[in-house]
Amino acid sequence: MNLDEEYTHYQESITSLNRAWRTACELERATPGNAIWSAAYRMVIVEYCKPFKKSKINKKDCHKLKTPNLSSTDEALHEQLANLRDKVMAHSDIDALDASVSYDKTAKYPVPIIVKNSLNGLPNISKIRILIEHVLDKLYEKEGDYHAQFKKMP
Repeated sequence: MNLDEEYTHYQESITSLNRAWRTACELERATPGNAIWSAAYRMVIVEYCKPFKKSKINKKDCHKLKTPNLSSTDEALHEQLANLRDKVMAHSDIDALDASVSYDKTAKYPVPIIVKNSLNGLPNISKIRILIEHVLDKLYEKEGDYHAQFKKMP
């Protein structure tokens, strides 16, 4: 991967994180619980995670940002968001739902019922917003490094 491709991914990552941040700010002012709020909450998580997942640069190369140095609290939230994105938001991994099927085997016409625990403990939107701000701060610090590299180019 060349510097232009890396820089493009870096800028796209900042764009994605800013989109997540703006949406999180809106959600903090909105009443949670409706379908639109829920969809926007999921979008915040997906947009936050995009920079840290593989992104195709060309037919053979992929790139993803390394997780910046974060506090242990931020690191734990980052991992929780990545797991939610991978297991719930972008996929439907059944193990994340902790689901089981129950039915009365003695009934003449047994009706299966899927019993699952709800996804309790979803991260608070304000905590996600703060994490996004911390990650963006770290990324903005790297921008000068890119400018220095471009100045060295012929």
